[in-house]
Amino acid sequence: MLAAECRIMVLCLMIYSIAEWKLRTKLEEENETVPDQKGKPTKRPTMRWIFFKFQEITELITQKKGKAKSEILNMEEIHWKILSLMGEEYENIYL
Repeated sequence: MLAAECRIMVLCLMIYSIAEWKLRTKLEEENETVPDQKGKPTKRPTMRWIFFKFQEITELITQKKGKAKSEILNMEEIHWKILSLMGEEYENIYL
């Protein structure tokens, strides 16, 4: 059982590092920055910080006359910027 948990953890860390590499590469290519923890612009953010910034986003689902409506709350310009740098498939998750 422990070996399986270790493999899952390694896989998660690999995905985490790939996402960080992808974002940093796009920031460099586009000559863009995002604010770090102190609000200063950086081209080398950690995914931990990026995930922390996305924690405030919530999805509100309302139902009226049997139809469900989904709405994303607390999206700011920086979130859309990060998503656009990551790619269209990431943006579509929040549309």
